[in-house]
Amino acid sequence: ARVAPGVLPRPPRDDDAADRAAAERAVVAYRRTLKDDPEPPTPSMWDRIGREKGGFLAALANGDVPTVQRALARMFTTDLTWGLGQVHSSHPELLRSAEPTHLHVRFTDTLVNLAEAVGAARVTAMLQDAAEHLQPLNRDLDELFRGSAAALGFDPAFPDVGSAYGFRVGGRLATIDSLTHAYTARRLRQLGCGPDATVFEIGGGYGCLALMARRAGVGRYAIYDLPWVNALQGFFLLRSLPAGTVRLYGEAEGTLRVLPYWKLSDEPAGACDGLVNTDSLPEMGHATAAGYIPQIRRVAKRFFLSINQEAKGHVPGVGPQNCVAELVAAAGGWACESRHRYWLRQGYVEEVFRP
Repeated sequence: ARVAPGVLPRPPRDDDAADRAAAERAVVAYRRTLKDDPEPPTPSMWDRIGREKGGFLAALANGDVPTVQRALARMFTTDLTWGLGQVHSSHPELLRSAEPTHLHVRFTDTLVNLAEAVGAARVTAMLQDAAEHLQPLNRDLDELFRGSAAALGFDPAFPDVGSAYGFRVGGRLATIDSLTHAYTARRLRQLGCGPDATVFEIGGGYGCLALMARRAGVGRYAIYDLPWVNALQGFFLLRSLPAGTVRLYGEAEGTLRVLPYWKLSDEPAGACDGLVNTDSLPEMGHATAAGYIPQIRRVAKRFFLSINQEAKGHVPGVGPQNCVAELVAAAGGWACESRHRYWLRQGYVEEVFRP
């Protein structure tokens, strides 16, 4: 396997005016959610994750902008983003290793998978060329990145936000997440979502897919998620996209909306062309996840794209995780147009459901 050179995070400046402005807006939006009285989601693994963020949530609730800014400016080097992407606070130390680590190999694997998925690299075959097939990660990574970007038609690089780190390929900073979500953004375009389309996302991670969807040319986009996660998404997107693009809860302008989960029920029937969910519905409490399927059926005019694992691992105190195909079958009202193994990550299934 060939590996790319690591890119370490740059120490943030606590007097950064753009960081402060984004943090202020995130705080105001979060405090607006406290005035609502939504039905809480059913118990899930995210209850524990949220409790572990107690200090951050308290700073949001108290309007402590300097503390929130410091946390968000370091979001990728702490546990603040744990569970929201393929990131971990241990990764910067792995990048400092003199020898390649599993993180280096995983990045190479993700880049090769993306290149094969978009046709920038040929898929090898044991019966046709055993020597090449037995070394699938022994490829020119700069060439693969440039070829993938050309095939995608947009930039899959990662922004220098939140103490970002990753790998240098084709002269750009890229991460496992940026490549993974670039693929999904391309799938949204293939499903017909261009400048005139509206896409909703349930459970938006820290906002990387929304960023890639905007780069791919999706016109209008909305994320529905937990309010404290909205704060991370808002900061990340405000610092990654042009001014006037992002609209946080309670704001009036912007075609990329970041909203608390309960606002999905306020959307009218047929409000979006399609809805996407990645690495999210299985992790919710069963009643909450099952309740989303009729909501998705109501708002999505053309499709529901799911990219999720379905191993149904056990969550202590909660029970087994969900399987999206089972949730959809139980709810009814959908036809499965396609189901196949996910190109970018082992153990995941990609499904397109049509109403």
